[in-house]
Amino acid sequence: MAALTLALTGFGDHIRRLALLVLWLAAPVALAQVDATEWRSGTVNLNRSWREHDGDNAAWAQTSFDDSQWTTVELNNGAATPGWRWYRLRVKLAEGHPHLHLLFAGGEGTYELYVNGERVAGPELRSLFGAKRPTEQEFLVRDEDTSLEIALRTYTPTGYVVWGLPLFLTVVLGTPEAIDNQGLAMESQRLYVALPAIGINLVLLLAGLAAFALYRSQRRHSEYLWLGLYLFLLGASNLLLACSSTGIIGLGWNNLLADPLVYVITIMQIEFTFSFVGQRVGRVWRVYEAVLLAPIVLAVLATTGRFLSSRYFVIEALAILPAALLLPARLFVWARRGNREAGWLIVPSLLPAATMAMLDLGSASLYRGWGWADFLASPIPVGPVPLQLADLGDLLFVLAIGVVMFFRFTRVSREQARSKAELDAAREIQRRLVPEQLPEIAGYTIEAAYFPAEEVGGDFYQVLNARGGAKLVVVGDVSGKGLKAAMTGALAMGALRALATEGMGPAALLMRLNRQLAETRDEGFITCVCAQVSEQGDVTIANAGHLPPYRNGEEMLLEPDLPLGIWAEEKYAEHGFRLEPGDRLTLLSDGVVEARDARGVLFGFDRTRAISAEAASVIAAAALEFGQEDDITVLTLTRVSGEWERVETRAGAVMAGVVGLG
Repeated sequence: MAALTLALTGFGDHIRRLALLVLWLAAPVALAQVDATEWRSGTVNLNRSWREHDGDNAAWAQTSFDDSQWTTVELNNGAATPGWRWYRLRVKLAEGHPHLHLLFAGGEGTYELYVNGERVAGPELRSLFGAKRPTEQEFLVRDEDTSLEIALRTYTPTGYVVWGLPLFLTVVLGTPEAIDNQGLAMESQRLYVALPAIGINLVLLLAGLAAFALYRSQRRHSEYLWLGLYLFLLGASNLLLACSSTGIIGLGWNNLLADPLVYVITIMQIEFTFSFVGQRVGRVWRVYEAVLLAPIVLAVLATTGRFLSSRYFVIEALAILPAALLLPARLFVWARRGNREAGWLIVPSLLPAATMAMLDLGSASLYRGWGWADFLASPIPVGPVPLQLADLGDLLFVLAIGVVMFFRFTRVSREQARSKAELDAAREIQRRLVPEQLPEIAGYTIEAAYFPAEEVGGDFYQVLNARGGAKLVVVGDVSGKGLKAAMTGALAMGALRALATEGMGPAALLMRLNRQLAETRDEGFITCVCAQVSEQGDVTIANAGHLPPYRNGEEMLLEPDLPLGIWAEEKYAEHGFRLEPGDRLTLLSDGVVEARDARGVLFGFDRTRAISAEAASVIAAAALEFGQEDDITVLTLTRVSGEWERVETRAGAVMAGVVGLG
């Protein structure tokens, strides 16, 4: 080569450069081995002059095998291709060489190493879940060896090829100290990129657990559940990606688990967004959620080589792009309509899906050679820390959503405290509307059963003293629930007690009460049945829009007058009759008739009439077992004679009293 170079000195520069280029290209082909006899310290790179052949044959590991017909390649020659492949290299060492180590930075689980015909312990072929991106492994060289016959038996899974990774980054021969230093430098560089991503995604996992804790304390707020699922799955998916891409775990964990989770995460984001602003997920969004599950099949196909990975990345980006763009737009519309909390969520909702879509676009640009979007797949330096675009978006999202949820939780906690105070007040009021024990009525057995549908119901019943030793038995139902209904009921009961002392009959009493309620101009109303009972069995009854009473199992046909509080001038009719010994009068609320089973069938009037002659506890239990929809109140009054006795229990279960004339 030197003589030829001297002969070319008289030619022009362009001829000389061309000749040198030809010689440089021809050199690797001519060399059958790497000559390291003159090398004494440091490291020597062994990436060039490898012989390569496709296929698999155990004989190719032997030192006697002739590989002269194989192709000469560089070991780190770009992205790996799938299948079996062997590489061979001869390295000539000097006599009495120092202690030596070999450093391989290759796909872990994708190769076996043979030195001088013997299998070296350590490197082995693994499944996709065991195969990792190129990592560093060191091997000892025996001091007595003056040459090395290195053979690499490789198998590249399709799932490895999807990443566009080289099978080997480098092979280096050197002294132990030099190899240790180079191996540590490569490992540090590899893991340095992973640490920020791991830290960010651990924060996401903890934030998800915190959201679950919020949901546990506020079960009615499903947005905390959806947020917890979203953050936890997002952190888990990105954590698997970061660990897979840096060689901490196998590549298959990302290909077959983390990547398909992207679509589930997008569904969780949709559910959280709608739940957060108190909106129902519409049909179009439901269809979109169903469509999002389809690309999961493509992820598996791309991993197994049955679908182009570059196309898959484009499809993934396009699949999640509507969530990235339309959710913020929808939030903007809701905010314009007065939903302030929707405005809080606009910017945070843009970040995760949008940055993931941009990362997919950058990956597709790399694999398809577009070039213009490659930067989207590269880490972004934030000071000394390199961050992937998706990790940066997730970090900003969790910070923003943390602020939003803090204000949301504070507001909800205040509302819950106020609601609890209202509920406690309503319970106290209702305790007065539903007496813990019923007074005695001479000559009658009285029994009541009451089961509210919620913590504070709208039904009430009372037994009041009337003129001439008679008793007023009142059963009513206030429209609505909660504190407002309880206060309306308390107002009605206060007026009833005052009016009862004036000696009015049931009709006059209801007319006065109706006028007072109508004058308050409250939107609610009250249905009420009022019966005046004498010791001799005489009963006078008036009905203000309530269910008709039952006598001895038969419905009493009373004139249907308006409920209280609707029209101030309403007139109420009275009906008189006599209860003989053994006769039973049953007053009940519409919670019995409107009980509904799992199929949506009503308990109805026929079933009510069939059991109306039973005890109050039996009637209430039958409606309750059938399927409670509303407050259930039943009061029975039975005419008796003889010695009196009394049984009583707490309100909210069953109350009874028996009084007889001696």
